[in-house]
Amino acid sequence: MLFKIWLKKFVRIFIIFCLTCIVIGLALFGIGRPQKQIIWGLTFSSIRAEELGYDPQVLLATILTDLHPKKVRIPAYWSELEPQQDQFDFSKIENLLTETDERGTDVIVVLGKKQPRWPECHQPDWFNSLQPNEQNSAILSMLEKSVTQLTHHQSITAWQIENEQFFEYGPNCPKTDSKLYKQELNTVAQLDSRPLITTDSGEKGLWLKSAWSGAEILGSTMYREVYHDKKEKYITYELPWWTYNIKAGLIKLFTNTDEVIGVELQAEPWLIIANPKATSPEEQLTHMNPDVFKNNIAYAAKVGFPENYLWGVEWWYWMAREHNDSSMLNEAKTFFNKQ
Repeated sequence: MLFKIWLKKFVRIFIIFCLTCIVIGLALFGIGRPQKQIIWGLTFSSIRAEELGYDPQVLLATILTDLHPKKVRIPAYWSELEPQQDQFDFSKIENLLTETDERGTDVIVVLGKKQPRWPECHQPDWFNSLQPNEQNSAILSMLEKSVTQLTHHQSITAWQIENEQFFEYGPNCPKTDSKLYKQELNTVAQLDSRPLITTDSGEKGLWLKSAWSGAEILGSTMYREVYHDKKEKYITYELPWWTYNIKAGLIKLFTNTDEVIGVELQAEPWLIIANPKATSPEEQLTHMNPDVFKNNIAYAAKVGFPENYLWGVEWWYWMAREHNDSSMLNEAKTFFNKQ
């Protein structure tokens, strides 16, 4: 008899708990609901372009002419900005921004030590010999000088500070200290009024820590298939699309973040070896091809972030040039020409 009483109580509590979770989930989904109007952009990496044998400025100009993206996200790699301590060279990023200025293409400029593309941390060599307090000062100095130098570019619409700063990934690339990261955001905010973007893993991150840092916009990655080094096999993220909207609702409700965007939508294969020259084109196309591309676009469209930046444009051009396979490039041209 006593068992039946406790069982009934447990069932009632369980039902109430489940209903509460459903109600909360629906409320958060409503706050972070999908948008119907989506702007599709690209992430362009000068380092990736050079790895594949391109002049970054020439390739970016070609991309802007061929695809006409409305928005582009461009990392400004610290290793290129300050190759020698206190000796800055902004020529590469300035050349790229000249191209976007001339075409009126909106740009997110990424600044910081942690940056898109392997090996994830892109500090100059001299940085590694500094003491921790000296390293922090060097980071803040780099941000100050970079923003001051680049603010005149009208195509810059926002600054992304660091990349997935609380997600430890890459060789010798630890998480960014929370206190330091807030200092980084404050440094940029005092110099320029354009919005600040913080980023987190869409698949593994909870987003709250990044959103609490103080940026107005949160950028999420969106990868569908990755190679898991520890498991030594490919894995597919089967996350229901609405999980992104629930997390977006969560941070909009409990933080000062106004907007969530997709900063990296997978449109190139995740390879076991980062350099595609070491993998056969046939193997690469099993992991990314026009059908996968369209499926990833459809998935992102369901999520409905107001902006999505496709990841892999340099690879599309390289496959067309080096392997005479224009399937991805042609699919991308068809897609962007419809926007």
